[in-house]
Amino acid sequence: MRVTLKSLKNDVSALEAELKVIKHTLRHKSRELAASHIDLPHDIGRAGDADALTDAIVEAALKATKRGEEEWELDVTEPGQGGAHDVERINLYIRGDEGLDWADANMKKDGANPYEKNGDFAWCGAFAAYCWSSLKLDIRKRTFPSTYRLWRDWQSRRIPTAAMRPGDLVVVWNTSATKADKERKPYGHHITICRQPGAGGFTTWEGNAKANGPDGRYREGVGTRERDIDTVAVVYRPQVGDLA
Repeated sequence: MRVTLKSLKNDVSALEAELKVIKHTLRHKSRELAASHIDLPHDIGRAGDADALTDAIVEAALKATKRGEEEWELDVTEPGQGGAHDVERINLYIRGDEGLDWADANMKKDGANPYEKNGDFAWCGAFAAYCWSSLKLDIRKRTFPSTYRLWRDWQSRRIPTAAMRPGDLVVVWNTSATKADKERKPYGHHITICRQPGAGGFTTWEGNAKANGPDGRYREGVGTRERDIDTVAVVYRPQVGDLA
């Protein structure tokens, strides 16, 4: 086969694309490794059969949705998005003991780093943890940081989508997700809190998302939006034993 400048350029482009994928995978694995020191023993954060809906869980869910609304009213956005609050509030979700209580909010670096800019930390689960501060800290710290961790730890807390209630944790796929994407990641892409279920959809409180703020602007931060039922990957409901 004759080697030409064009063929060499094509080979370089293909290798660069492959290297980009490898770097992305390596970053993901490095973050999981960096976080592994906070993992609890295997049996903590897991339970048996799902509890029936109780007054204690209804009350805790009400507090979670109320807290979501309060944070939304504060107008929390990513830096540069024009909100009244930004990194100091996001750090509270990630690093505060009412949220995840993680020391590091930028796991691309080494050590205890604050959140400084969009992309340092995927904080949708940190926001949900802050809203559900009534749960045990060990559970919030270990299980809430990612959709995969919820899937890993909370299979016994899954409920049917049709049974969704305000306060439930609803993990969704991206709207652009294909059937293959959903099969590859059954645990979903993004963590939200059900604000109110409806016919064919539900409204949310969510962080680290493009959604509507209290002034009606569609921007990135803490927001609310309508999501289609078709985007739901999993719905979770905490159990009484999870409460602090």
